[in-house]
Amino acid sequence: MKHYLSLAGLASLLLAWVWVSQSTSWGGNSAANIAAYHGGILSLQEPAPTPVLTLRTPVQAAQVYVDTLAIPHIFGKDAPAVAYALGYMHAKERYFQMELLSHVVSGRLAEMVGESGLGSDREWKPFEFERKGELILDSLRAADPALHAYLSAYSQGVNAYLGQEAPAQRDPMYLLFGRSPQAWKPYYSFLLQWYVAAQLSYYDDYIDKQELLDKLPEQVRRMLYPDYPTNHDLIVPASAGPARAPQPAAGNAVVAVFRPQQANTFATRPTTKSLGSNNWVVGPQRTASGNVLLCNDPHLVLTSPNIFYEVQLQCPSFHLYGYTIPGIPMVLTGHSNRIAWGVTNGSWDVTEQYVLRLNPQDSTAYWLDGRWQQMQTKDYRLQVKDGADEVERVEYSVFGRVVRKGPLVYALRWHPQYGTQAVQALWRVMQATNWQEFRTALRHYDYPSQNFVYGDVDGNIGEISAGRMPIKPARYAGGMLDGTTRPIQRYVPFDSLPQAYNPSQAYLFSANQEPQRGRYYYAAHWFEDLYRPRRIRTLLQQGSALTKDNMIAMQQDVVDLSVSDLKQLLQKYTTPRERSATWQRLAQWNGTLDATTKEALFYKCFRRSAALTAKKLADQLHVKTAPSFDQLLNFLLKYEALPVATGKIRSNAVFRRMMAQTDSLYQTASAHQAAEGAASTDLTYDFSVAHISSLPGLEMPVRGVGGSENTINVNYDAHSVIRTVVEIGPRGVASWMITGGGQSGRLNSRFYGQQLGAWKQNTVHPTQFVSTPAELTSISQQIHFVKH
Repeated sequence: MKHYLSLAGLASLLLAWVWVSQSTSWGGNSAANIAAYHGGILSLQEPAPTPVLTLRTPVQAAQVYVDTLAIPHIFGKDAPAVAYALGYMHAKERYFQMELLSHVVSGRLAEMVGESGLGSDREWKPFEFERKGELILDSLRAADPALHAYLSAYSQGVNAYLGQEAPAQRDPMYLLFGRSPQAWKPYYSFLLQWYVAAQLSYYDDYIDKQELLDKLPEQVRRMLYPDYPTNHDLIVPASAGPARAPQPAAGNAVVAVFRPQQANTFATRPTTKSLGSNNWVVGPQRTASGNVLLCNDPHLVLTSPNIFYEVQLQCPSFHLYGYTIPGIPMVLTGHSNRIAWGVTNGSWDVTEQYVLRLNPQDSTAYWLDGRWQQMQTKDYRLQVKDGADEVERVEYSVFGRVVRKGPLVYALRWHPQYGTQAVQALWRVMQATNWQEFRTALRHYDYPSQNFVYGDVDGNIGEISAGRMPIKPARYAGGMLDGTTRPIQRYVPFDSLPQAYNPSQAYLFSANQEPQRGRYYYAAHWFEDLYRPRRIRTLLQQGSALTKDNMIAMQQDVVDLSVSDLKQLLQKYTTPRERSATWQRLAQWNGTLDATTKEALFYKCFRRSAALTAKKLADQLHVKTAPSFDQLLNFLLKYEALPVATGKIRSNAVFRRMMAQTDSLYQTASAHQAAEGAASTDLTYDFSVAHISSLPGLEMPVRGVGGSENTINVNYDAHSVIRTVVEIGPRGVASWMITGGGQSGRLNSRFYGQQLGAWKQNTVHPTQFVSTPAELTSISQQIHFVKH
């Protein structure tokens, strides 16, 4: 999973999941409000909770017990009763977050925040997700009345809280933006599901990829831009057997766009960086207790509030503990009293751009299947808070929305915009009790693609890379497609998706890497995480009596295996005599990126030098896309020179320049550290957790975490937003969890940011997964919903 962004700002995707990294401050109700929000609006104290609160509901009765971490434990007479109570609690702690996201997806952000939301609305409005969400909800009345009742009850619970909240008690963000919360509608849950899909699967780097395909010889691409590593850890082990791979799709051949010397002036949003989610499951053969151990730590861009919200849900239909997304009343990762599951992003390529051939006499006509076709147009009205409405005119082809970028005109097809099954599939996962029911539940799951790991009380483990995987045309390599023929669309059958059950190695894991050998699916991002999967496999492979404490330590692991490749490069290109004392020390280092060590700072300088070197190589090749860190090290290890038009770029010379640049960066950083007590900004291991509004001054600093983008505990643009450890066996289920930040999104809540310190140390709390309310401890409030 990745991070919160609008489609207009999808520069480095997303869990999660964070709009703040690309957005600008959206402004408040007035300049005075913004200037005074620290001493005024945000100084308002959240009212003390009523210890026991009784409320009347239109659904069956439910009881909510809120503990001292603000985690609600919900016990209901039936599923709608649980949903109603969950909606009430989501609204109580996170409604600003929920409403903001629903406005983004419906293309109505400018209604909420003003003119600065128009860029987002122009991207989202043409998807018409509001209309599609309403149609899906209507279809559930007959197709799945139980789910329809669940979503309707959830919406009622959300609105019940909004209806009884006094204006002075609202989330301070509403007061700051001069806005009242609007009612929640049941179909909004589908809007948020599309939002999640966009953050994890909407890519827009095809033009830059096309430039590599058109302008670089295959030899150079193989050396610096390989898509598939030749020796790396797959999600599904080879022992699980070969995948039943469909043949590549016919039609829509690959195209050429760039001439050899043509400059790439097209605006794109590169999305080649993996954010670094992990999950793994260990069978009873490798654990000290003889139980299954399952772990999940999605790494997204961490903001406050967190994307996830911890809950316990119990009714006759299910008993669950885990994480929901406020607005989607499903447990996305967690466990029941029978099974446990965790997720990471699949990273499949589900976006396509079809190059259109326009009529020279009529730029609104395009060549398709041997004749000119006329584009269709549609106008969308965008309402603006405190401003005049705008009209966005959008052109459409049979492939989808038309995008004009100077002489290049293409049509965009994003497969998840037609997807409708994720919420329904998760609803069934929540009620699954064994592997077969779990598989059946995921059979119709579509977007975003996710790697689900599984464990159960009977000692079984499994993995399914689930989703609706479009089969790419022959010779497809991540670029653009021919738009002169109508697409022939086929998808990989569910039984041919990568999956494994009880493998002989007794463990399974995913870290966003390639799931299985076989090119009937595609994602040009599997060379971005060579070291993290290898580190996970190494630790799991070595363990024969693993415990939950081992799992917690793994989640905190900051050993970077890329250091071993650097040591090989030092041996390949230098002699011990040539190396300074710092390089000599690095050659003896174990690669643990503890932020307090000189070696860790020095290695950060090396990574910075690698990024600058990669950019220089791209400039020398006259392309926009720089090779990744993993690709660059792979090139230096395997090849002696890179052929270019002017001759050869010697690997030896490249590496020696990197060493000199690293020394210079380290000297500057060390001097700054000595003077200021911290390394320079781009070399520090510190970061801040930003507020979702991006308003300045609301950041929460985190110091000295350690790690990198190649460590299990990822630390660069992304961080673990939650961590879970589940032990499940014949004698029951125990789990431990931690949230990056806290449960509440209200800046004036005592629960806001409450868990950040414990999260930094991975001091996971034992969950209170209990059968009856009488077993709960540390309860701060009770809410009793009584049917009237």
